[in-house]
Order: sequence, then C-alpha cells, then structure tokens
Amino acid sequence: MSNITNYNLNRRIRQILYALKKAFGSTIVLYKLEVASTNYTTGIKSSTTSSITIPRCIVLPVRLQREIIQSIAQISANKMFAYGGSFDGGTREFVIDARDLPSGYNIDLDDYLVYDNRRYDIKNIEILEQRTGWHLTGRLIVKDPVYKEAGATTTLNFTESFDNE
Repeated sequence: MSNITNYNLNRRIRQILYALKKAFGSTIVLYKLEVASTNYTTGIKSSTTSSITIPRCIVLPVRLQREIIQSIAQISANKMFAYGGSFDGGTREFVIDARDLPSGYNIDLDDYLVYDNRRYDIKNIEILEQRTGWHLTGRLIVKDPVYKEAGATTTLNFTESFDNE
C-alpha cells in the first residue's frame, strides 16, 4: 500500500513542479566549488568550480531588507552616537527540479548560483519529498557589482612589434 502512495505522491509533486517551471521558470547557472586552496605566503586564494546551466528553475520574488551590523563594543557602550555598518540584503528562493540535475548530484552550502547576472550565495538547502527537487534560499548583497563570467569573446591580432634598443 505504501508503494502506491509514494508513487502517487511522486507523480503529483512532479506535476506541480512542471506547472511551476512553466509559470515561473528562469535560467540560472549553479556553480559547485570543486577545489579551493590558499597560498599562505602570498595570501592568494585559488579555487576551481564547475557549473551547470538549469534552463527552467522556479524563481520566487526577492525580499529586500536593510540590515545593520554593530559590534559588541558599540552595543555595550550604550552611547547615543553609536553607528554600525548597514547594507541592503536580498533573499530569493529557488526551487530546482531533480530531473534538471545529473543523477546523484548534491548541492552544498559552499555552492552558489547566478541569476540575472547576480550572484546568490546559498544560505539554506531543503530537499523535497522523495528527493524530487531542491528548495534553496539565496542571499544577495544589492550593492555588489553585477556578476559576469570571465571569458574571451574576441581575438586580438598583433600587427606592430616593439624593438628594445
């Protein structure tokens, strides 16, 4: 009896995901951090990422709110002129159908995604029932520059030479 219930539940979830993908689907790129290392003498961080383009991800509207960060010294001093750093933070929710990802793919908190040329760091991951999809909460700092993938689009031809005399 439970196999029939699970089959009906899976089928219903997939139907709902399909309808939501048609209504709210947008293209995102999911980046997975493969290897990260730091050179301790120079302080340069290097990382290797792999990416997967998801053509129909369910993207929900962004929720903006101003956040203020104050240090413990400012709070304990209780002075009238105590300011902290403030920034506008945006939170957006994404739902990814498991059929859009390779079999056995796992999303980690170190991964990030790019939607509308803006980077969203993954803050929360929920796996939908029967592993039919992923519900991600992404965090955006609004004043960040627009995120673009680096790549060469044109070639240069050298026609002059430089002679050192």
